[in-house]
Amino acid sequence: MEYTNLPEVSSAAVSPQKFEKDAILVIDDELGPRESLRILLKDTYLVFLAKDGDEGISMLRKHHFDVVILDLRMPGKSGLETLEAIRQFNQDIPVIILTGYGTLESAQKAVHLNIFEFVSKPFDVNEMKEIVKRAVDKSRIIHSTKLIMNRLRKLNTELEDKISELEKFALVGKLSAEMLHEINNPLTVILGYVQILLHEITNKKQAPIEEIEKYLKFVESEVKRCQTIARSFLDVSKKASRFVPININMILENMVLFFKDNPIAKNINFSCKFTSDLPLILGSSEQIQQVFINLFMNAIEAMDSKGTISIETKHQSGRVIISVSDTGRGMPPEIVEKIFKPFFTTKSEKSTGIGLTISKKIIESHKGDISVESTPGQGTTFTISFPIYSVNV
Repeated sequence: MEYTNLPEVSSAAVSPQKFEKDAILVIDDELGPRESLRILLKDTYLVFLAKDGDEGISMLRKHHFDVVILDLRMPGKSGLETLEAIRQFNQDIPVIILTGYGTLESAQKAVHLNIFEFVSKPFDVNEMKEIVKRAVDKSRIIHSTKLIMNRLRKLNTELEDKISELEKFALVGKLSAEMLHEINNPLTVILGYVQILLHEITNKKQAPIEEIEKYLKFVESEVKRCQTIARSFLDVSKKASRFVPININMILENMVLFFKDNPIAKNINFSCKFTSDLPLILGSSEQIQQVFINLFMNAIEAMDSKGTISIETKHQSGRVIISVSDTGRGMPPEIVEKIFKPFFTTKSEKSTGIGLTISKKIIESHKGDISVESTPGQGTTFTISFPIYSVNV
């Protein structure tokens, strides 16, 4: 009796069902070899039988087998055709080819399709047991490796998410220290004029109204400056929100204003060429701000805090294109290839090396793309594109 009574699996199953015990699938059109293998292996493994290639492929799509024993010569779908079909959806399962004849061409093709072993009919019982055991061991290793890789990918994703938050706090923390220093300057001016006015009032001196107005205008101007710096900082510090239609030009204008008012960029010139009537994109303004903070900070450091950052926006082929260029030291090709990799950094000071990785992740979450071109001694250009936001009426 053939062991083909497999449990039913819904066609909507995401992945093949794995058995509790190592499972072998024998695909052979001849009853004798099928039964021989079943009897030989049944005490150690679950053994399932298929009388042709189509039946075997159907079983493999629904269930997880550890090893396939496949007859090379079968009517209808041959062994090689069956193996080719299996490799289209399962590259890893060890396949033992069982054959009573063979040609060099078929052997070469089978090897190309990553077979585990050739076994000639009639097979030696002990040799077959040993080959199947090695194939099952290999299958276990492959399965365990996949589980480990999946865990590592999950952990890596979680780590990137955590580092994303830490990176944002680190950038904001660095900017906030400079911001507080910058705000201190207008506050000193305000305090000085307020003290002059208080002195005028205390001594009951009748200062000319024009002079008092001049003092008050200075105070008003410096207060507005503090408000601008603080507002820009708060915009950068906000938590990410849901995706909404946003104006890239407006975000960049705010970012440029923020950096212009910050001593980090006091020797940096900003050259902006914004296309008017730029289409909106769908996204999180806070996350997009984080991307440009990182690009601007990298540009400033690459120019040793002195140079020009050029920003351009345009609309092309249904996408919004943004380029950010600097006049810094540039990078050789071998560095450019690695800059989006996690933890890669060329900075002399301590750095997580995750800023561009997170920026790329944010851009991709907005269905965007980022690329970089750089020439040593001539600067670097990052190009970002986002799909335009459209409303279906």
